[in-house]
Amino acid sequence: MKFKTLLMVAAVAGALQAVPAAAADIPNAISPGIASKMLVRGTLEGVQVVDLRSQRKNDVMVVQAELQSMIDKDVRVYYRFRWLDVSGMQVGDGEVWKPLMMLGRQSQFIRSTAPGPQAADFKIEMSAEPR
Repeated sequence: MKFKTLLMVAAVAGALQAVPAAAADIPNAISPGIASKMLVRGTLEGVQVVDLRSQRKNDVMVVQAELQSMIDKDVRVYYRFRWLDVSGMQVGDGEVWKPLMMLGRQSQFIRSTAPGPQAADFKIEMSAEPR
């Protein structure tokens, strides 16, 4: 009898581990450092920023982020980069929202270049909606 109970407990535990996380349970970023560079409007519907890199090329900042869909459903992501100077003030007129279609379990890169050399920092504004 104990053996059957133990088998049932193991089966239930295995089934619970196999259940995918709900989109609301998935954090927006893989690390606190990446999360500090993001401004999220609403929820990202299971999309997570898993990598973020920036560098200066010809004295202008270039940023690349890798987004990964952690769920099986398709999601439409909207994003834009907000460029900031050393005192935190916005540089330039701002970018328009860009749409990005993320298929289930897909990984994609987004990239942007600062409008000029005075940009010293950035934030990525993002929102998403299920398809």
